[in-house]
Amino acid sequence: MNTYQIVSTVGALILYIPLALQILQGKARQNAATFILWGSLDAIAAVSIYIQGGNWHLPAAYTAGCALIVVCLVIKGYIEWTPFETKTTFLVVICLVGWYLSGPYLATILSTAGVVIAGFPQIKDTWKRPEHTPTWLYPSYTVVNIISTVGGSAWTVEERLYPLCCAIMCGIVAILSFRKFHFFKPHSA
Repeated sequence: MNTYQIVSTVGALILYIPLALQILQGKARQNAATFILWGSLDAIAAVSIYIQGGNWHLPAAYTAGCALIVVCLVIKGYIEWTPFETKTTFLVVICLVGWYLSGPYLATILSTAGVVIAGFPQIKDTWKRPEHTPTWLYPSYTVVNIISTVGGSAWTVEERLYPLCCAIMCGIVAILSFRKFHFFKPHSA
């Protein structure tokens, strides 16, 4: 584990604490379904990358953080499960089947793609209600994902695919969350 991986892993774990507190205080509202799906897919990614000897620390930290957030969201009753989340759940099953049929390399690719697709409910929620997404959170996740990407030892699936894809997805949510500020709204003449 190199310095970049340590910084990104510790940073990711720390980011979950203020989010958990904000959820419990009613100041932030996230999609519980998204975090359940992300946590499941993060766990598949972490284990499959670990088996390959790759950069597994960040998805392992995300798995632990997602579990904490899901508990907080359930306590607050922030559970929204639509047909879209049900369809997205099949990604977890597809990842497991792919792993069984082809091994950890394909499981890493499928679970990484699944994490991004499972982020669509959060992207949708942030688009509709940017005020419910803590503006500091997703830029911070983007940074820890970039740090983890830099910490990969090679441009391979097991070293850099997961953090790079997560950086892009978190960056999209971050940009959408900035819409709550007036300087991103159209000005009338």
